[in-house]
Amino acid sequence: MMFVAGAVFVVVVVVALVLLMSLAVGAFSAMFTGMRDDRARRRAERNDSPVEASHVAVRPSTDALGELADELRLAQATRWASCQSVQRRIEGQWTRSPAGGANDYLVLALDLWHNRSPGNSDPDEAGQAEPRDRLGDWTELAQLNKDRIGKIVWTTALVADSVSRYPAWKLDFFDRHSVRVDLVGEVTAITTAAAGLRDQLAILGDAPAGHLGVDDEVIATFAEKSRLLSGRLDGLVARVEAFAEYEQIVARIQQRQDKQSWLERVSAIDEFEHVVDAERDRAESDRVRNLADESGVLAAIYLDEIAPLAKSLKQSDAA
Repeated sequence: MMFVAGAVFVVVVVVALVLLMSLAVGAFSAMFTGMRDDRARRRAERNDSPVEASHVAVRPSTDALGELADELRLAQATRWASCQSVQRRIEGQWTRSPAGGANDYLVLALDLWHNRSPGNSDPDEAGQAEPRDRLGDWTELAQLNKDRIGKIVWTTALVADSVSRYPAWKLDFFDRHSVRVDLVGEVTAITTAAAGLRDQLAILGDAPAGHLGVDDEVIATFAEKSRLLSGRLDGLVARVEAFAEYEQIVARIQQRQDKQSWLERVSAIDEFEHVVDAERDRAESDRVRNLADESGVLAAIYLDEIAPLAKSLKQSDAA
């Protein structure tokens, strides 16, 4: 019994020592963890690591500007591709490209784009946009087509010029059904709006930098204004696309008119009369063919029998 009691006592002592050691380790660990956290907090308060703190502060703003830049680039690429598609389609359907010279719609657009008073030439009154060359037009035209917003203006003028080229555009059909679009008005409206957006984007400028580039309010305002102006540009491109669809409708009307004119022209050919004449020609061919056969028979008789007899008679008469 004493042996058992001694063993139990030893076990109890060992367990107590293990528990004491565990408590000691936990206390020391908590103490060191608290000391480490306190030291890190004091270092942060003293700004002992300005580079790291700056990196943490700048990252959210930098990410926001990067995402905004990607979003705006994608929107601009989409607008550019849309205008380019319209230009290629229109330029491909004319022998002489509408963009081959400074037609009056392009000149009008250039004047409005550069805040100049439009010239006296009215494309609608002239019935067709005729070139009105001026010094500097060619350089300005190239710059307009390369500009990210000017591309919209160029495309609009191109569509207007294409519409005015169709002879069907002069039909009273568009007036009778009140579906004629004011080409000059459309070019003027889109160009004026585009020029205004160009000026607004110039006011907004590039993305904020320096201390403004880490200001949340500045970044949020810049993003809001940028998206607002980008959305307006998207709306202008949508309007140009609708204008281009109208041009396609005018093209289809022209095709129908061409078909109708062709049918009316060839309708003057009387089918019944030609059927009768063809039958008469066939009968005449048969008659001539029969005559040819008879002539062949007669010629054979003459050459084989009559001709030698006539020759002998001539010889008898000579004797």
